[in-house]
Amino acid sequence: MKRNVPRPLRAAGLCALVVVTGCASNVGSADPLGYATTSCPDLNVLIGDTSRSISSVAISRGKIDRLNIPFWVPGGDKAVSVLKDRRTRKLEKLEEQLEIMRNARKARCP
Repeated sequence: MKRNVPRPLRAAGLCALVVVTGCASNVGSADPLGYATTSCPDLNVLIGDTSRSISSVAISRGKIDRLNIPFWVPGGDKAVSVLKDRRTRKLEKLEEQLEIMRNARKARCP
């Protein structure tokens, strides 16, 4: 039996899901000293994992960009801009971590 959920209710549910999911995923801070002592193969794995994280965050930011929030939803546009800004900050943080890891790999690994 299929339940018919009104479209505005689905949009509100989607926004709530995006907010909850965004708050659940936090990225740890970069530790340049820790990367200096990490082995080259482990550093390569960390770089790959960070690159995948950057891709997934960029995709989620793009999905947020394409959300079509109805004009009558109070604070809908503000919520979308806040979520987009949060994803942008997360991307910048991940890119900084990636750069630190690449510099550590360049300095130590052949």
